[in-house]
Amino acid sequence: MTATPAPRSRELIAVFAILMATVALSIDVMLPALGDMATELSFAEGNARQWVIILVFLGLSAGQLIFGPLSDAIGRKPAIAIGAGLFTLGSLGCALSSSFEMLLLFRFLQGLGAAGPRLVTIAMIRDRFSGAEMARVLSIIMGIFIMVPVLGPTIGQGLLFLMPWRGLFAVIAAVCVIGVVWLSFRQPETLATRRPLRFHILAAALREVITDRRAMAFTGAAGLCYGAVMGYVNASQQVFQEIYAAGDLYAPLFGAAAAFISAATITNSRLVRRIPMERICRHAVQALTGWSALFAIVLTLTNGLPSLWLFMGFNAVALFFLGLTFGNFQSIALENLGHVAGLASAVTMSLTNLVGMATAGLIGLRLADTLWPLAIGFALSGVLAYALMGLAAPRAKGNAHT
Repeated sequence: MTATPAPRSRELIAVFAILMATVALSIDVMLPALGDMATELSFAEGNARQWVIILVFLGLSAGQLIFGPLSDAIGRKPAIAIGAGLFTLGSLGCALSSSFEMLLLFRFLQGLGAAGPRLVTIAMIRDRFSGAEMARVLSIIMGIFIMVPVLGPTIGQGLLFLMPWRGLFAVIAAVCVIGVVWLSFRQPETLATRRPLRFHILAAALREVITDRRAMAFTGAAGLCYGAVMGYVNASQQVFQEIYAAGDLYAPLFGAAAAFISAATITNSRLVRRIPMERICRHAVQALTGWSALFAIVLTLTNGLPSLWLFMGFNAVALFFLGLTFGNFQSIALENLGHVAGLASAVTMSLTNLVGMATAGLIGLRLADTLWPLAIGFALSGVLAYALMGLAAPRAKGNAHT
């Protein structure tokens, strides 16, 4: 199933990219401010700062289970608007926080609200596209979305010259509101048939999703690869500013590495027209595993701490391989579940985030003064993702390029 989007494709992609970027903005613009937050709110211990990031994803995982079925019942656009309202309220609470615990509470609320724009956008895309065409559209949007990590820290550092860290929350809330207003005026509702919020209907749909072997296998693989990226993102401030003492070079170094993910997603949007999505993912995780094993040899020869430029070389290539899977995993997981797209998106993305956060925590929270956790985490993510893809049921005929 394909359709000509209305309004024009470029505008559709732009508004969806803004809405999906809500979560990324909540993270990447904040990264340069973590030190100021830690000083003012007295949580200076290095790894404690990662909870400012992790709580957003925990809220996101919980919120997706709410907004998925809600969007099936009341429509995509109203669900997005409710999520944006919660996100704005959470942003205001973060800006007014007087303690670390209060900040974490409102960061969770931010993530909860962000689930509306982040998740329901995927459901709207699935309403209009499927298969390789969905992967192509998602890859283009993800390519734009990933540019947020490229520009986010630099924007955050620039804004910190103009305002205290609390003002950053007002900025990201404003971006979310702009996206929702744009959507409300320019994008028609995509849900054709609403599904009432009744327990037996939800239970039947949920059972269908979680018993789809293919969907669950590729969701797990997506979570592992996503977690590998987030483990690096969560630990990036410590890696660049503390381990390598890069100072103000943090933002451009982080952005340069993130650009390889963006390049990979754009590359993937072209590859899926010629190569099956599964094949791209298999080759990508195989290459990631081999590349990480090679870097482990480098770490052994350098006592776990190679030069900054050696690390940048490893990281850029590894992120490129991971970027080739984004868009594909989600499209494959939802391939046969278009009739319950809201709930299916909620379940698959929640599981992706939960697996991702567990993986990211195992990587980032074990970081000390060497890069071994990153190398091992990337390698294991590749191996386990490949194993899960091998467990997937045979591909349904006719769904590759529908």
